[in-house]
Amino acid sequence: MTSEVRLHPNEATDGAVVPLRLTAHETCPACATRDDETRVLACTTCEGEGRIVRDQHTYKVRIPAGIKNGQKIRLRELGAPGKHGGAPADLYVTVHVTN
Repeated sequence: MTSEVRLHPNEATDGAVVPLRLTAHETCPACATRDDETRVLACTTCEGEGRIVRDQHTYKVRIPAGIKNGQKIRLRELGAPGKHGGAPADLYVTVHVTN
């Protein structure tokens, strides 16, 4: 799973703490057993997406000093949940340094 943040050059040089809003999804209970064509035409719960928002959370992410444009930071176990009750995946955040 990946996400992105944008930093001012001073924040990249000095390091920063930035908010990162993540949205978790789950299978839509109203259309989980329907085929794709029926889901797109009939489900008003998820509007044919096949998934609904389960949770939204904002994390404070520490960006280390000296990070460069395009570098990635790994956030352990903040990604999608594992299959069959497994541990969540890691989330990778790509940093973009803007002027």
